[in-house]
Amino acid sequence: MRPKKVLMAASVASMIDQFNMPNIRLLQDMGYEVHVACNLKEGNTCDEERLRTFQETLRRMRVVLHQWDCPRSVFAVRACAAAFRQMMALTGKHQYAWIHCHSPIGGALVRAAAHCRGIRVIYTAHGFHFYQGAPLKNWLLYYPAEKLLARWTDVLVTVNREDHRLAKKKMHAGKVCYIPGVGIDTERFCGAGCTKQERAAFCRRYRIPGNAVLLLSVGELSRRKNHQVVISALAGLSDKRIHYFICGQGKMKEFLYRKAKKSGVLEQVHLMGFQEDVTEFYQYADIFVFPSRREGLPVALMEAMASALPCVVSDIRGNRELIDGGKKGHAKSGGILFPFERADRLQEALERLISDEQLRKNLGHRNKEKVRELDVRTVTRRMEQIYNHMGKNNGQAL
Repeated sequence: MRPKKVLMAASVASMIDQFNMPNIRLLQDMGYEVHVACNLKEGNTCDEERLRTFQETLRRMRVVLHQWDCPRSVFAVRACAAAFRQMMALTGKHQYAWIHCHSPIGGALVRAAAHCRGIRVIYTAHGFHFYQGAPLKNWLLYYPAEKLLARWTDVLVTVNREDHRLAKKKMHAGKVCYIPGVGIDTERFCGAGCTKQERAAFCRRYRIPGNAVLLLSVGELSRRKNHQVVISALAGLSDKRIHYFICGQGKMKEFLYRKAKKSGVLEQVHLMGFQEDVTEFYQYADIFVFPSRREGLPVALMEAMASALPCVVSDIRGNRELIDGGKKGHAKSGGILFPFERADRLQEALERLISDEQLRKNLGHRNKEKVRELDVRTVTRRMEQIYNHMGKNNGQAL
């Protein structure tokens, strides 16, 4: 008897690669034949070498990979229509037991096609575009669409509590579940730190002072990730010991380069591009800075917490959930929150941490303890319950 087929779909390959490989392995362990549909050509946050590695990994795992020309913009109307037709053709060719989809645009197109085909669907919302404090246009454009699509969703998975409360109250999906993000391998990031010799070698490699204070951000170079506010704060600090490393690639690389040059901190800003392995950067950093305008439950922030780094983060949904409010005097806080558009408030937070090494250690320790509950093994067990529900293997309730 041939195994049942399940489709994992997302707008871009990097969404599958970075966030869903444990889910694919879990599905295979459960006896499913796994297919993946995503865009390997455009919109990815990883480089071409990583894309090749990703495809080779799926081939070795005997996962069936389908190129899906899905755009990332809702305004690419023709491309969205073409991607919908592709998904209709794919779901007509293969008899899928059910589909697990991700990404706002990809998730919308998949659910529309699945509704036409009568296929059951799980949708993981990695952060709704509408949220407390979101622009009015986001509510006008995305909220009605998600409200409609929820009716065509058998299980709606939310990754932060704000989205979960909203979905439970306003969305009419078959089931609404909360899972704290996609999980991380906490053991991978909980190393014992680095020796003075290793730190010195790192500084020599990048031609920075041995007594440098290293700020780190990890994420796509995009407006949403908001790295430019850190460059503004760095210019205000006027301390040449401070160096800012950004691991990620994206369309705003030249903009960030020009801003750093204009602000007089070009020698202190290091655009590292996409990094296959970021653990080394977490190991040598002193402070993790995460200035995003919008997040669901950010993996990079969880990785920094597991690496025992103090975190200065924007005061947004997702970040607040991980940093325990970040309020002054909060006993369990592992960092400091700031309004994402306020470089002056970010500068104040950085000054406080840079001047107090013991505070940095205390915050890092709190983060390392808190993030254990977000380990990928815990998240995988919860996903297994959802997959069992979809497969009706044992009638397990959610």
